[in-house]
Amino acid sequence: MSETTEQYSPDSLESAGRRALDRIVVVLYQPQDLVNIALVVRAMKNMDLTRLCLVEPAEFDGWRITGIAHDTSEIVDAVRIVDTFEEAVQDVVRVVATTGRRRAKRQEWSEPRDAAPGILERTEAGDVALVFGREDRGLPNEILDLCDEAVCIPTNPEHKSLNLGHAALLMFYELREAARQLGGLGERDLSGKPRDYAPPATAAQMEDFFRLWERALDQISMFKGADETSKMRSYRRLIRRAEPDGREIRLLEATAWRILHYADRTRARLADELDSDLDWGPDSEPDSDPEPDSDR
Repeated sequence: MSETTEQYSPDSLESAGRRALDRIVVVLYQPQDLVNIALVVRAMKNMDLTRLCLVEPAEFDGWRITGIAHDTSEIVDAVRIVDTFEEAVQDVVRVVATTGRRRAKRQEWSEPRDAAPGILERTEAGDVALVFGREDRGLPNEILDLCDEAVCIPTNPEHKSLNLGHAALLMFYELREAARQLGGLGERDLSGKPRDYAPPATAAQMEDFFRLWERALDQISMFKGADETSKMRSYRRLIRRAEPDGREIRLLEATAWRILHYADRTRARLADELDSDLDWGPDSEPDSDPEPDSDR
């Protein structure tokens, strides 16, 4: 049995997605900006890609790249730097170009989501190169002529140019999504922490809250000049539509208590200030005119 057949046998199907991504070689043709290389490396790490080849980069500094794209040293340390495009793709079985323009020449092209499953399928036969052009003018025609197919990202026709890092991330995301269907990739737990969940508020809890809420609103004159019943009916609809759980209804109750306590403290402070203004005892009367001078 050949290595490729064994790699994708039913016994190893659960790791097919991981194996497919391991056979994707990201090729950057004449990248001009070190920061853009770092952004591509970061996107590769995010989307489970590991192999990067640079063709005639304007500059390369692994230390600076890992300083921009943290925790990516395993990708940066394994980067291949070559002098020609032919050298970069000499061992792959499929060359896929990414381009912002569709050429008049007959060439197979597709959008990222449609292309991703086919790209992964090609990895069953060997490595596949995914090629990105330089930032200022993309891939030249002579390089596109060496590619088997092209992928075009549908963008605003009035502003279709994408940053290299953005284009790479879009492509890598679609590849990883296709690879997830094959299995073998780690998955983030997005279900939330257990403490994020609480049972729904009971009818009794809701009514206790609404009584307290009505008291609080009355203290800040929310019902002044308005129909109290109608306003409370609106609050009931609003809060019931949110379907608060027990913890959330307790938070709303705490808010109502804060309003009540603040109103009590405000009234007490105003009463103290009023009492102070009206407290005219003997010692607080203004001084009388001074005695006339006896010598006058």
